[in-house]
Amino acid sequence: MQQKTLLKILTKKQKENEMKELQAFLVKYQQPIKLYGGAFLYFVLIVLLAILPQTSVPYNKIALDLGFAEVAWYAVFILSGLLIAVYWSLDEFKKKGLSTDFLYDALLWTVPIAIVGARLYYVIFDPNKNYQSLVDIVNITRGGLSIHGAVIAATLFVLFYTKKKGVNFWLIADIVAVGFLIGQIVGRWGNFMNQEAYGPIIESQFILNILPAFIKDQMFIAGNYHHPTFLYEGIWNLIGLIILINIRRKKLLKIGDVFALYLMWYGLGRGAIIEPLRTGGAEFDALRVFGLPVNIYLSLILFLGGGALLMYVKNKKMPELPYYKEVGQHD
Repeated sequence: MQQKTLLKILTKKQKENEMKELQAFLVKYQQPIKLYGGAFLYFVLIVLLAILPQTSVPYNKIALDLGFAEVAWYAVFILSGLLIAVYWSLDEFKKKGLSTDFLYDALLWTVPIAIVGARLYYVIFDPNKNYQSLVDIVNITRGGLSIHGAVIAATLFVLFYTKKKGVNFWLIADIVAVGFLIGQIVGRWGNFMNQEAYGPIIESQFILNILPAFIKDQMFIAGNYHHPTFLYEGIWNLIGLIILINIRRKKLLKIGDVFALYLMWYGLGRGAIIEPLRTGGAEFDALRVFGLPVNIYLSLILFLGGGALLMYVKNKKMPELPYYKEVGQHD
């Protein structure tokens, strides 16, 4: 009897200790759980809202029909990527002792400028130019945006805006780089809903077996299953995101290096893997110059080469720049 009582007491104390350890863990990692968990749950919710109500494939591209206007899923995913990126950036701004007002003010300019840059880039290099009027050129309701144009336009504006406001460009660029990756990961699902940004016919039974059914069914085009290159790019960017948010916590990178690594990582994946694969997809799915996707040229020359050059020149010419980890609050 005494042994049973003692066993109950020990079990109760063990449970209490486990609860205390759990509470301590939740308190210690409260902010990361909110940051990562909140972003992940929001993303999953948007995907589920887009997929579950669908009754047939290809999926309906319209998220909401207001009668006088339609809201496309493409726009929903683009805006969702922006919201998550801003959510993460706010947290990083606070850690680095930066004014959140600066972020809000910059966003009012950067977002529309990035959209204009993305659209102009697409229109300039679109091999299937069916633009009859200015309205056609600015119409983005059915897609027609290029992340390359958005990155170029946003970077140039941030360079100008930080100089005007007296804020360190390299630090802001590092935070923006992570935001770019987040936006690209989430935004690519807009291409999925539009049944675009896909590659050649899948020949591998292994790939067919591991792809989720809803992705495979949406990529069933003209009687064949096609490679979901939007998904491959998203996975590549997710790996890059995980690497960057972890490596920036180490005393390895000076401010500006995260941005340079982003250019190198994204340029390598997009130029050497994704775009070459997309050449086997729809004829006019990729922006082309002389028969080859223009993004291959730009990704490998401007992004990959530019990123490597930026990291080398910046650290050689500006050795006084602090390490990213040393700026503001350490995490």
